[in-house]
Amino acid sequence: MEEATTSNNGVTGSNKLNLTGLGVGAIVLTTVYTAVLASQLMATKHKVDYLYYKEITHNK
Repeated sequence: MEEATTSNNGVTGSNKLNLTGLGVGAIVLTTVYTAVLASQLMATKHKVDYLYYKEITHNK
């Protein structure tokens, strides 16, 4: 049976890959989540702008 090599901090090579994958996955999910929130915010802004200008032009 082969033993996993460890570095000075005790993390095996396999665990380093798992942590790296977890880190990359977290960054990707955070980026997607931020993009979804930004698109929802912009959609809401467009709706508010539309209603605001509709109200202004309607009451002239």
